[in-house]
Amino acid sequence: MSRLVCPAERKDWYVVATKSWKEAVAADNLSKQGFRVFLPRMRRSVRHARRTFVRLMPLFPTYLFVEASTAARWRSVNGTIGAKCIITSNDSPVAVEPGFVEALQARADREDVIDFSRQFKRGDCVELAQGPFARRIGSLVDLDDRGRVTVLMEFLAACRPVHTTAANLLPA
Repeated sequence: MSRLVCPAERKDWYVVATKSWKEAVAADNLSKQGFRVFLPRMRRSVRHARRTFVRLMPLFPTYLFVEASTAARWRSVNGTIGAKCIITSNDSPVAVEPGFVEALQARADREDVIDFSRQFKRGDCVELAQGPFARRIGSLVDLDDRGRVTVLMEFLAACRPVHTTAANLLPA
């Protein structure tokens, strides 16, 4: 027998704006208040003092997601250390489109890290999903740690590089 969900029990995901470089602090403090938090991150190569490091950076800098019911005390989010405010419209929080956060979570590992290079590798035949080159097939030439890709496509008997994101690619 299925259980009916009371509107007060229904939980949605909301976007929280954070202070610069304080996403992890805000996530930790919101978790301590009992909120379920999702802070998607990615690996990024950072060069400093002639050395290269791989660091975990937020996928959406200065933003994170929090799950709460519509009846939750969402105003307490605004007073959380590291957080600026929950995104609102007409003085009520705006829920994220259903399925968006779940799709990100499906691509993330246990530490909420999304690896863009995991799906494709250099030399793969790929199809562009959107944009002016949608439904065209090319060869993947380059893929960086930020999810940006270069696809070599043939136009008018010449090969040209096309720059896009890994999210815009489909296996061909």
